[in-house]
Amino acid sequence: MYRCFVYNACMLLAVAGCGAGGPDIATVTGKVTMDGQPLANAAVVFVPENGRPAGARTNAQGEYELTYSEGREGALPGKNMVRISTLSDPSIGDDGQLTKGSPETVPMQYNAQTTLSFSVEAGAANVADFDITSEGELPEGEADPDDN
Repeated sequence: MYRCFVYNACMLLAVAGCGAGGPDIATVTGKVTMDGQPLANAAVVFVPENGRPAGARTNAQGEYELTYSEGREGALPGKNMVRISTLSDPSIGDDGQLTKGSPETVPMQYNAQTTLSFSVEAGAANVADFDITSEGELPEGEADPDDN
């Protein structure tokens, strides 16, 4: 079920549409750290109370900028539930090469059972930084990377 959520969230972002039309959105950037260290290559998804989610993937420094739909950066104003996940399945990249998947290292209180939220302000350059911890339960079937 958890993999279905991540897959569906990614698919929503991928097929979100294109062009500059649509509702007013506001820019959202930020940084994600876990246990004080940048969390690289993590999916960050903002889910509004009503409307389409916005998402991004963090870079090596844990930084991200949300994309609402193709060509439009930002998120819907208002309260958003925030999900952070490192889980990804293997896939074929744009270059035709196989990209390895990655296990979930983020506890459920930040993704499947998130307690995170952020209120996006209309007309503002929103900065949403999240300093999370590795303490907590991982989704069922995901091994703790320290147990290997």
